[in-house]
Amino acid sequence: MRKKKHEEEPSQDRWLVSYADFITLLFAFFTTLYAISTIDAQKLGKMVVSMRASFDNNLFSPGSRTLTLNQGAGSNPSSREAEMRSQDTIGLVMPRVEDLSSSKRRTLSGEKALQGFKSDVESLLSAEIRKGRVRAHMEPRGLIVSLGEAGVFDSGSDQIKPEGKALLDRIAATLVSLDNQIRVEGHTDNVPIRNSRFPSNWELSTARATAMISYLIGNFQLKPELVSAAGYAEYRPAASNDTEEGRARNRRVDIVVLNPAAGATEPN
Repeated sequence: MRKKKHEEEPSQDRWLVSYADFITLLFAFFTTLYAISTIDAQKLGKMVVSMRASFDNNLFSPGSRTLTLNQGAGSNPSSREAEMRSQDTIGLVMPRVEDLSSSKRRTLSGEKALQGFKSDVESLLSAEIRKGRVRAHMEPRGLIVSLGEAGVFDSGSDQIKPEGKALLDRIAATLVSLDNQIRVEGHTDNVPIRNSRFPSNWELSTARATAMISYLIGNFQLKPELVSAAGYAEYRPAASNDTEEGRARNRRVDIVVLNPAAGATEPN
């Protein structure tokens, strides 16, 4: 008699197929969650700028809290609908950043107007101010918003960090509607620097001011004719260079909103 062949035993590893499918699905799920939770800081900043420009253009009806979203002449309805669909999580149709050059601009004249603007800036940047990364104060020439090095640049560098760009995006929301002269001033401590890129603190402070201006003009259409850059190295300290805390305060870039009288002294 022929012997019956032994029946093949069922594979004990079939569970691996289902397990691998499950792990793949989990990976896709968490990747999607991460993607939708990650915010592009620059795009967020542009949205804030657009909102500020919209409010300055009286999108709120006088005496009411109703937001009117009138389409301007020449608006493309289909593009407006696309914007609304893409931004339905916000609930607002934001004007394009490219349209900001035609937005209503205002000149802050007098101490009262600048003080009011200072309050707006302090409210917008309250978290950074509490951390000591940003300071705002008044001088006879205008409002000075000081950005500490730590929140914007790496030590000895003029490359704006991602968190620095996010901070500038928020500040741009307040500057974009102004017709005042704006001066960006770079400052350092008194520790000498000498490398292949910056032979002294003069070059470093000026490069940082220029980098900040380039970013603001390139991304938020600040009028180039209203903006200027200056580098003061260690010669305009805000605090004593005798302590590390003082040196940290001195490593800064100041954004100066000049009052009209001071702005009139700028070269034509």
